Amino acid sequence: MAGVKGRTNNPNGRPKKDRALTDLLVKELSHKVTLPDGSEVPGKKLIAQNIVAAVTTGKIRFPKDSEDSVISVKDWIDFMKWLYVHVDGQAKNALDDIADNGLRVIVEYENGQTNITSVSSEPTRDT
Repeated sequence: MAGVKGRTNNPNGRPKKDRALTDLLVKELSHKVTLPDGSEVPGKKLIAQNIVAAVTTGKIRFPKDSEDSVISVKDWIDFMKWLYVHVDGQAKNALDDIADNGLRVIVEYENGQTNITSVSSEPTRDT
C-alpha cells in the first residue's frame, strides 16, 4: 500500500515506551509487607518510615528483624543527602548562577573563612 503525500502512515504515532523498572517498583511497593508482629503495612509506607527513622534516630529495622540495626555515619549521611534531594529538590550551588552567566569568581580560603575576592564579567588569564 503506497503512502499518500503529506499524510502519515502511522496516525497514532509511535507507541509510548514502558518505564519497565519504574512500573515494576510501583506495583511491588503497593503490596503490603508483613512485619514480625503480624501487622501489615504498604511497602511505600515502610520505606518512608525506615528513611525517617534512619535520619532521626540512626537506626533502621528491616521487615524480618525484631530489633533495630544501627546505621553507620556514612550511611546516615547518605540517607540525609537522599532525603534532602527528594524532599527539597537538588541543592543549587550559589556559584552556579555566576558560572552560567559567564562571570569569573575568585574565592579565597583563609583561617577557615571563605571570601569572594573578585567577581568580573571578563575572563582573566591565570598566570
